[in-house]
Amino acid sequence: MGALLADDLQLARAVSEAVLTTSGVHSLGTGRYAEAATYGAGEKVTGVVVNPDEVRVHIVARYPLAEPLPILAERIREGVASRVGGRTTTVVVEDLEIVQDESL
Repeated sequence: MGALLADDLQLARAVSEAVLTTSGVHSLGTGRYAEAATYGAGEKVTGVVVNPDEVRVHIVARYPLAEPLPILAERIREGVASRVGGRTTTVVVEDLEIVQDESL
């Protein structure tokens, strides 16, 4: 079981890094009613929940939106597909963060 947890944490870290580099993502979410995280010995990766059949990614999107949220979610799924080993990837948009336009 320890190896599985280490693999889950490695997967969660890799997914987290990939999602945070996706244009349109402000940050990872923390969960609404329960904490969204993958846990290990002395460590947790917030915003990514790794289960045997699914990886759930919680995000806060940038607003104004450059594209509709379903397209952003699909780009996230495509961006992590090679890392999740065939697991279903669910993207949960928890919130929007208003980003100031610096050109104004």
